[in-house]
Amino acid sequence: MDDLEFRRRLFADPNDEQLAREAKSDPEKQRLVDEAQDFDAMLGDAFNVPVPDGLQAKLLAQVKETPAESSAKVVNIAWYRRFSVPIASAASVMLAVLVYFSSAVHAPLHAGEHALEHVYYEESALRLNKEVTLQVVNEKLAMLGGKLEAMPGKVTYATFCNFKGQRSLHLIFQSEHGPMTVFIVPSDSNDYRDGKSHFNDERFAGSINKGKHADTILVANVGTPIEKYQGEVNNSLRWL
Repeated sequence: MDDLEFRRRLFADPNDEQLAREAKSDPEKQRLVDEAQDFDAMLGDAFNVPVPDGLQAKLLAQVKETPAESSAKVVNIAWYRRFSVPIASAASVMLAVLVYFSSAVHAPLHAGEHALEHVYYEESALRLNKEVTLQVVNEKLAMLGGKLEAMPGKVTYATFCNFKGQRSLHLIFQSEHGPMTVFIVPSDSNDYRDGKSHFNDERFAGSINKGKHADTILVANVGTPIEKYQGEVNNSLRWL
């Protein structure tokens, strides 16, 4: 199955045995499986509220009360207060999940900021060293309507990703300045294009080349001659 289908099924069921078997041969997929299972376990723990100490004794004491005393106490205690702990716990977890996905999907990041965030999120991929052939890269890129004649270094990572709502190709190749990340983002949507063509933080720097068919976004270590590599990638890119 392709990467998009793998992620879709993983989010639907983090404990899918078929996905677990497939991830054993792919470090990046294994990382995604581990993260999804950890998050699923965290939710399970949050909803598994322990029984308060002394609950059994309190229930037995209530049974021994007279019907009048028992009825009075039931009337005086609002129903939602009896379940305040589990409801509060569940509400807190759901609020945290909603805030996380809301901020992750709708945060008004410019393309450069989003690229940096994406690189940090997939940082473990920068350490991969198994070569991905140009044929495999082009099989994926063909689904976006493009083809690369060559790359300025050994490709070690190639997968589809969601770049601000746009299905894009995420590549990493090795250069003499270290690993370089390339995002090829089809220009079907222009809602992320209102940003600077150059960006950086204290660790990475990036460049955006806006094209007719797609934008190419490169991110590398600060000090890397990004424009040189940007030109090589753009000159190699063809559209079918």
